Amino acid sequence: MSRGRSADVAVIGGGIVGLACSWELRRRGLSVTLIERGRPARESTWAAAGIIAAHHYGATPGPLFDLLRRSLSAYPEFLENVGAGQADWRSHGMLAVARTDQEDAELTARVSWLTDAGYEAELLPPWELRDLEPACTGSVETAALFPSDGSLDPRLLAAALEKAVRSTGVDVLTDARATSIEIGDSRVSGVRLVDEVVAAPAVVLAAGAWCAGLAPAFRLPVRPCKGQMCAVRGEGPRRAVNYPEGVIVPRADGRIALGATQEDVGFDAHVDADAIRQVHGDAAAIVPGLANAEIVETWMGFRPQSADGFPVIGPTPVEGLVVATGHFTKGIALAPVTAELVADLVCDARLDPLLRPFGPDRFA
Repeated sequence: MSRGRSADVAVIGGGIVGLACSWELRRRGLSVTLIERGRPARESTWAAAGIIAAHHYGATPGPLFDLLRRSLSAYPEFLENVGAGQADWRSHGMLAVARTDQEDAELTARVSWLTDAGYEAELLPPWELRDLEPACTGSVETAALFPSDGSLDPRLLAAALEKAVRSTGVDVLTDARATSIEIGDSRVSGVRLVDEVVAAPAVVLAAGAWCAGLAPAFRLPVRPCKGQMCAVRGEGPRRAVNYPEGVIVPRADGRIALGATQEDVGFDAHVDADAIRQVHGDAAAIVPGLANAEIVETWMGFRPQSADGFPVIGPTPVEGLVVATGHFTKGIALAPVTAELVADLVCDARLDPLLRPFGPDRFA
């Protein structure tokens, strides 16, 4: 087995988190080898909706909101630095809608605590929603506008980030399956692949839903959560619209992304026609004009979901090994801050207080 390849740090996983970490680590002067089991960003990153918000998908006051908020504020500079000017970044806000009394109570409470936290949020009656987004003519009790939220096309961002990673000199290994993390004298020494070993005194484990099987000598309860989505062509909103079952996200190419399911079914990659019909129907209840819109693409992805639903980012019991996984529905939103804080750990052994609640030691 070849042992000729080496780097200051090896990053396992070429999704949005692994790419962002590789880019930031290389930017700080380290030599980096990125190890991807398939093609970069073709798993959950490829399947993501691309919402960038500090309160999306159930984030409440506390550490996760703080982490998301910091990442949201970092996004414009992050996009500029990685050359992602064509990632369809839309910074003119996100809408949320409520259709029942229960949903109305949740949305009203969300706007209240966000406002108290100094985050832009405004409740809208249905007629103001329709003035703002004429396509949203479905049955809605209440809506809210979050002006500082944004959205982008994760596929365009990933392509720009992969280009940036390669152009800065990161050694990108594709179709390269990591089989184990090598340990010597109680610290990490590299990554074993099927046919070689990449020697490295630091390793970042960012393999998404595949991380659990690579964690050496400690518990990392991360499993796949399947999400199915579709894209349609039709008349839709100009900004992203969030509702309890999913999102409607316009794209620059005229398509509208709709989704997504959340299914605890392991690594089942089947795209189910009934699930897609449900996703399409949920969106059409908000934007009736989408009911007869042509479905032009269907897809699925495996989100990495931890046992408690929160990200797993931080140092591990193995010296030199850092994990960055469990981002669940928020991988795109958290990529910039994750890369920054992981690089702080690897380069300076500095654990930012923001990360303390998210360490893998909470599962010990």
